[in-house]
Amino acid sequence: MNHLEKQLKESEHRKDAEECIEIYHWIKSTDPEGRVWSSRWSPLVNVSFEGWNTKRYSLNITGKCLLKGIRTV
Repeated sequence: MNHLEKQLKESEHRKDAEECIEIYHWIKSTDPEGRVWSSRWSPLVNVSFEGWNTKRYSLNITGKCLLKGIRTV
């Protein structure tokens, strides 16, 4: 979440961050313990690195399909 919160402040990457956060919160709400396991999160996102400490998250095709389904319900 820390990387996503930083990404929200950047206008060119804001939409990707908002979509990822929506998926993150959905995963958290559907887990019985309220956790976001990397085994559920990683298959839904692409991660790119800029420099040695900056990560950029975006949804991959699977994540976009899930987001569309979440928004439809």
